[in-house]
Amino acid sequence: MIKGLVRTTIRIDNNLKTRIELLAIKNNLSFNRMLTYILDIGYNTYMEKFDKYYEEQNEIIKRESEQDE
Repeated sequence: MIKGLVRTTIRIDNNLKTRIELLAIKNNLSFNRMLTYILDIGYNTYMEKFDKYYEEQNEIIKRESEQDE
């Protein structure tokens, strides 16, 4: 895996920024590392829910096709 610098611009309100800064201080991380960590957790959670949703949809389709036969 190649690690490189990616520049992005995100807009977050001051309340959320302050909470992330406090979490970073509490966990002895920089703001950017904490933000990256939170984004990674959010992405992984999203993918788990996304996969689960499609697994459930496949099961529903299988059951419906079995009932039609």
